[in-house]
Amino acid sequence: MVRTLLAPLGPAGYGHLTPTQAITLLFIGRGSNTVTQLAGRAGLTTQAMSKICTALAADGLLDRQPHAGDARSRRLALTADGHRLHDLLSQAGADAERAWTDLVGAPALQTVRAALAAFARSPEPAAPAAQVRLRFS
Repeated sequence: MVRTLLAPLGPAGYGHLTPTQAITLLFIGRGSNTVTQLAGRAGLTTQAMSKICTALAADGLLDRQPHAGDARSRRLALTADGHRLHDLLSQAGADAERAWTDLVGAPALQTVRAALAAFARSPEPAAPAAQVRLRFS
């Protein structure tokens, strides 16, 4: 699924983005607009997420704007190029979902979706003693 989602990045000129950067861009496009929100959603430290957002801003995909309610914070917003990339990734996600539906059928996919949603809503397990690093290849 991740490979299918990220496949259009290279041909569109974004092959240098990491999976975490691409997924962060999707989160921002879907309403997460502070580093703290993004870090919580991705399960990363705010420092790590700040570095990811700095890289996205350097690529011209993300803008940091003053936060109206908190002078210490910055709101994150996609640039026009960031919106184009968000749309590309969203379309790739829809294409991947259609491919899964064709492969296993709509009822099976609905069961998997419901199971994943239940898992996502479940209480967080105790944090591991060390940071967990995920690598997508």
